[in-house]
Amino acid sequence: MNSNSFSNKKLIVDGRIFNIHIVRAKNGCFLFVYEGEEMKLGSMALSVKIGNRANSNIIIPSKFGDDYSRILSESLSMMINGIVIVSLYALSPIDAQMARSLLEELKGTL
Repeated sequence: MNSNSFSNKKLIVDGRIFNIHIVRAKNGCFLFVYEGEEMKLGSMALSVKIGNRANSNIIIPSKFGDDYSRILSESLSMMINGIVIVSLYALSPIDAQMARSLLEELKGTL
């Protein structure tokens, strides 16, 4: 994906529909992942690649107690070598397989 671009995708995992919106800048991106038709903000994480690792911080914790927004932001930060802010909204808890599916879809998009 080119810098300064916008991407939309839908992903169906175990009958659940996730919408993925990516706003890409030259030095990073904003990623919005939400379940359902209406865009909602959810758990938010910020990551930046420094050296050979990503430093991250949870801005808004998940109501379900998982760290998938952080995992997504760190993984994307390492992939694009930049700053990533992720918002992940889910109607119910997601499992590791769903998070893996989201990450695989994002790898193909970035």
